Amino acid sequence: MPLRAGRRVETPGRSIMRSLYRLKAQNSSQWLFVVALLFLGTSIEAQAQSGRRGAKSSTPVTSTAPPATTTQQSNSDSAERVSQGVLPSKVRLLFARQPTSKRLQSEDVIAASFVKRLNQYGNVDCSPIGEIKQSEAVARAKKETDALVVLLKFDIDSYQGGTIILNSQDLEIEYLVFAPRTGKKQTKGKVYFQNIGGGRMRKSDWPNGTPIKITAEAAGIEAAEDLYSWIALTAAQRPSPD
Repeated sequence: MPLRAGRRVETPGRSIMRSLYRLKAQNSSQWLFVVALLFLGTSIEAQAQSGRRGAKSSTPVTSTAPPATTTQQSNSDSAERVSQGVLPSKVRLLFARQPTSKRLQSEDVIAASFVKRLNQYGNVDCSPIGEIKQSEAVARAKKETDALVVLLKFDIDSYQGGTIILNSQDLEIEYLVFAPRTGKKQTKGKVYFQNIGGGRMRKSDWPNGTPIKITAEAAGIEAAEDLYSWIALTAAQRPSPD
């Protein structure tokens, strides 16, 4: 029922105060008892109101974290550098190749993938210096002060399983590493490139034999990774400067 304008609203507090005045005039002991009840009721009411106000004012706090950002690699080479371990110091390689008399297109692909793969490793700088023979590679290494000379030699793989393959498109790829100043051979490795659709397929002696790859790019990568394993092992065995 709506309240009339100007009408005083009856509350429990006012009702208790009127009863208090009436009891005060009648009996002082009853008056003290009512005063105690008044204070107790007022305290309970205040706590209840305080609790209601606290419940209304408390609002769930939601924290919005900034969206996570992902850094994209600029190219596949950068991703490869991250995935591979970095050498403790930079290694300079001078890359040369000795082609076959046929100069097959696959030789260019193998040489390109060989250099690319080596440059994908951290702290490896592989720079091509052209086509030279093994004797020239040794002479070039003797003139260098810190760079290793790497020679990639190509030969036609025409003798397979006791059979001579005419017009073979298969290759035998050998890399040789020569030390600066002395020109001494440090290490070597070999990979076979078996052209698809060629002659008799060479038998694989994996995992102990010479690797055989059926794509030119894979052959270059295999040779580069084998060479890098030797470089990393040599760097790990080298004593650290004091």
